Amino acid sequence: MSIDLTVIVPYYNENDTILTTIDLVSRQTISPREVIFVDSNSTDRTFHTIDKWINSNQKKYLTKYRNINVGTDTPSSSKNAGIKNASTEWVAFMDCGLKFPLDWLEKQWNCIRVKNHEVLSGVVVLNGVSAIDVAAVSQTYGFNRKRPCIPSTLVKKSIFKKTGLFLENCRAGYDADWPLVLKHININRGINWNIVVKYIGVNFGNSLTAILKKSIIYAIPTIGLKHYKTPYFYLSFFFIFLLSFFYSLSLSIKLFLFYFILRGFIIPIIKSRSIKQYTINPLMIILIPLLGIIIDIGKIIGIGIGIKKNILMYFRKNINGS
Repeated sequence: MSIDLTVIVPYYNENDTILTTIDLVSRQTISPREVIFVDSNSTDRTFHTIDKWINSNQKKYLTKYRNINVGTDTPSSSKNAGIKNASTEWVAFMDCGLKFPLDWLEKQWNCIRVKNHEVLSGVVVLNGVSAIDVAAVSQTYGFNRKRPCIPSTLVKKSIFKKTGLFLENCRAGYDADWPLVLKHININRGINWNIVVKYIGVNFGNSLTAILKKSIIYAIPTIGLKHYKTPYFYLSFFFIFLLSFFYSLSLSIKLFLFYFILRGFIIPIIKSRSIKQYTINPLMIILIPLLGIIIDIGKIIGIGIGIKKNILMYFRKNINGS
């Protein structure tokens, strides 16, 4: 059975995992009309590996496999390129480095037909592969918790005429922004909690420096998102803490203790809806609060960089326009 749908798979330097992704896509229990792999300017041999697979295997499938490079270099822009190049009524998104069921498309397609959704997502579950990774997951997505995600999502292509495409040139933030846009214009996003995708290997980060860097990169594009206010809560607390430090040392100590308990224990428990992450390893009682602080430092730095970039863009635009 073939359905009027295009699967869009952006990639960047995925030569070690791309054949696993291709295998999972090509073995789906129902076939999409086409699959578009979009190169985000990889510097390894992923593009050639995909081309080689297509040349060797295309005749075996009804699905049309395409591999394109249109100069995009971020996940959001590559997804947008896939949407623009899709020739079908529906599009679906999947990322490399993920495990997903072979009946992913079939179950989502059947759910759409029964419930008449125009947007339907599955969920991602993050567990972590090391103590540091578990601590980072606990502080971000939540340990072993199902979260709706863009990979696994099926969308009627006409929806993008109402919402606009994903934010351009974003490595992160676009996946938080687009669901908020859907909500803002009252488009219901269905969630199929039975479709679960998981990461192959490291879920968030396997070292303190990698997690700090990732937190910075993820925070930069969150500045200026129309419906996303979280960065401004971070900035507000940061400035309140700085002011309290100059006003009263005892007050700043109390605020830090409040923050430490909130960030180190309350937030991870709420996000994970569990305390199991603290029982995995005796070190978790230290690692989870530590990772929370590192992630927040990264976010503050990233927010600062994002503000600077937006200010520079504003002045450049006005100078060029004057």
